[in-house]
Amino acid sequence: MWGDEPQLKVVRERMKLLLDIHHDELAPVVRHAAIGDLVMHQGEPADSLMLLTKGKVAIQLRLTEPEPHTLAVIEAEELLGEMGLFGSGQHSADVRVVEGPAELVEVSGDNFLKTLLFDVDLAMEMLALVSQRCMRSNEVIGLLLDGIAASERGDTDQLSRLESEFKPLNYCLSKAMDRLLVIGHGRSGRTPDATG
Repeated sequence: MWGDEPQLKVVRERMKLLLDIHHDELAPVVRHAAIGDLVMHQGEPADSLMLLTKGKVAIQLRLTEPEPHTLAVIEAEELLGEMGLFGSGQHSADVRVVEGPAELVEVSGDNFLKTLLFDVDLAMEMLALVSQRCMRSNEVIGLLLDGIAASERGDTDQLSRLESEFKPLNYCLSKAMDRLLVIGHGRSGRTPDATG
């Protein structure tokens, strides 16, 4: 997700190793979820960590709009819930199964944090991953704010440059930029051409 793949690969492998070595202490539970099921709820306590082993899930944010905004669609093998566990203690988004059935390995947050004492390297990798995701989120927010400002003034050249930065980041976020392009073209009096 958003260019954190090398860091994530290390964390995944260490997480699987931790699950093998400390199976009894972690007491992992295999869960299955059908398409449409919410496996994490925005605003609820982040008291567990999950490893998605099969299927795809959407990370969705509910703000003021009736429909949630999809931030990303991710597939196995991906960690879920680490930001809430290491951060605010609450899930910052919904996690909904979009291709399944999904299979998830869930461990108690308390058990996981205790077990991290045996693997300080994994703890550092997890914190680095969370930090990297937060920095990337800040960058995305900055790009969206730049897009809003360019759209307000009808600066289609700036919007086109921003569009090229968004496309490789994430399909779902590039849809937000597409909406800004429509607004920006409306303000400039120009009609978007076939390429954008």
